[in-house]
Amino acid sequence: MKNSRRSRVILLALAAAWSQYSPAAVNVDRTRIIMDAPQKTVAITLNNDDKTTPFLAQSWVTDADGVRTDALMALPPLQRIDAGQKSQVRITQVRGLTDKLPQDRETLFWFNVRGVPPKPEDDNVLQLAMQSQLKLFYRPKAIIRSSNDQPERKLTAERNAGHLTLRNPTPYYITVAWLGADRSHRLSGFREGVMVPPLGRLPLKAVLPAETRTLWVGYIDDYGGLQMNRYACDALNCAFKDAGATS
Repeated sequence: MKNSRRSRVILLALAAAWSQYSPAAVNVDRTRIIMDAPQKTVAITLNNDDKTTPFLAQSWVTDADGVRTDALMALPPLQRIDAGQKSQVRITQVRGLTDKLPQDRETLFWFNVRGVPPKPEDDNVLQLAMQSQLKLFYRPKAIIRSSNDQPERKLTAERNAGHLTLRNPTPYYITVAWLGADRSHRLSGFREGVMVPPLGRLPLKAVLPAETRTLWVGYIDDYGGLQMNRYACDALNCAFKDAGATS
């Protein structure tokens, strides 16, 4: 009995480790999704990167809290993708419901896709369904951006007892992937990939030494790329100075 229990614990540990480090077979063609209000649908390409095994791809959309939403639908919700092949899923607006979303700022959703392998012939074989989750931003008509807009540069950082608070005056979510006194050394206490809500603020544990007068801020743009900007700091605040310069 004790050995059986120990075997189950080992199996669960191996399954958790495999799911953490093994790449998913069904992958998405981007790292984030932007949906402007005038778009009825957004087409997403799913790739089955397994060269020998077909997978079922299950797709759905949840709100910021992970609850399934009716405002955006993923169609088809379930499809077969043969080995080494690709297919599409369309994220479609339900107009009567998206009209009820905030019209002065972005709304965050999550696009979820799960790759389900075929049932193994051997009942003793463990198979896991791998799931990917992408940020999906719904952007109302009043705040649609042009390709040249860079509102992220309006982000500021407040200094308070050595720690930073990020302030976002824009109607967009801003994902900050890097905070450092230079391009090579991340600030102590900074956790990569924080997201500052529209018209909001986010206190951080990141520490910026009092004598530091330069802060490098890296944010993720609409295409999933990292954009590095240099900020100038005084005793109380840090604000955008320039982009692409060397420290």
